[in-house]
Amino acid sequence: MCIISKTETKTVVSTLTNNRGSDGMGLPTEMTPETVATVVATAGVMAPESLEITKTFYNAMFKKHPGLLAYFNPAHNVPISTHQPKALASSIVAYASNIKDLSPLLVPGGPVMAIAHRHCALNVYPAQYLVVYENLMQSIAKVLGDAVTPEVAKAWSEAVLFLAKALIDVEESLYQMAEKREGGWSGPIEFEVAEITDQGRDIKSFSFKPPAGSPLEGSNFEFTPGQYLSLQADYLGSGNLTSPRHYTVTSPPGADYLQCTIKKIPGGKLSTFMHDNVKVGDKVMLTAPFGVFTVDKDEQSSIESVVLMSAGIGVTPMVNFQRVLGEKVKLSVHVDKGAEDHAFKDLFDVTDTFTSYTRGPGNSRMDATALVNETLKKAGGPDHLFLICGPESWMNEVQKELLANGAKEVRCEVFGSQLATECPFGARGSVCPFAG
Repeated sequence: MCIISKTETKTVVSTLTNNRGSDGMGLPTEMTPETVATVVATAGVMAPESLEITKTFYNAMFKKHPGLLAYFNPAHNVPISTHQPKALASSIVAYASNIKDLSPLLVPGGPVMAIAHRHCALNVYPAQYLVVYENLMQSIAKVLGDAVTPEVAKAWSEAVLFLAKALIDVEESLYQMAEKREGGWSGPIEFEVAEITDQGRDIKSFSFKPPAGSPLEGSNFEFTPGQYLSLQADYLGSGNLTSPRHYTVTSPPGADYLQCTIKKIPGGKLSTFMHDNVKVGDKVMLTAPFGVFTVDKDEQSSIESVVLMSAGIGVTPMVNFQRVLGEKVKLSVHVDKGAEDHAFKDLFDVTDTFTSYTRGPGNSRMDATALVNETLKKAGGPDHLFLICGPESWMNEVQKELLANGAKEVRCEVFGSQLATECPFGARGSVCPFAG
């Protein structure tokens, strides 16, 4: 179902049918001083058990609400992995630790905005927060036992519901933002595969356009460079859509098509299906671009110099950074297996480039110290914005070396749950404010 409405300036396109916004939900608009004091007092008890709480939470919630499994990558969640439980555990600890002053969590591009953007990409709706609340409170009580007195339960209940309202309201503003921009919409909507291009070994770019008769037909699509779109496909003609997966937009902002670039991952259901089965003319479902690893128009003007650092398919966010920042890109650094694996290589050859290949005679993987030393030498020092994307362990090592060597600012993009990593957001100086 597609809902089309008109404002004074734009036709609004949305496929979202659930109630939106927090109005009428009875959620708290503020926390009492007693709630804040109790959460602070019990944070030390909660923190060591936070991972056990979140593992219990996901197991219980999925058992009672199996439909919610579609929102998560099974490879990142229980029983296969603790990646997603760690992300939620980090969120709980960060919230409790900062509850007297939430501003460190509310910075642009920080944890709250990253979570809200991901929720919008997944089309999370307000009523689902009550499901999360119920199962989380039950899990807290189960794991902590007698430590959860009525006073403690009341305080954490209010704190969780207050955060739920804050996220719901932020997400509604993001949905409206997505609807109002040129070529914008909210909710999953059908697109057609217009072109498929090989970008490297096991890497393909898929370009999508709205099919004839779509309310988006003929649109040009605005988004902020670095954002990702969310993709679903009819798996093998079964009539069942795959769970959504998120891929960086690699088409230029304002183009009459959207494009993402996908690396075929062994065992990856959607990436393998897209590579092996999808052809031009096939239909997929896309959700509008979201994400906080971005360079918006104001920053495009204010940034003095930037160094792009990527590894493997982590090159994809750098594509539009290179396009919009142009001569402000002081150096582009990329690590890969070989030249045949390096997607968009020609795009980056127009600027100063430092490439490290790990496969072939005489090649080996540079450790983070050597890579950063060579990067700073070629970039003329650390006084730049460093934008990093690649495997999580590689990013963690590189950003630590950069900060230890005086990097002006470092930002990372994680293809997964950012809060499960050591430094998932922006950092200045020698300390990452969101490290566990």
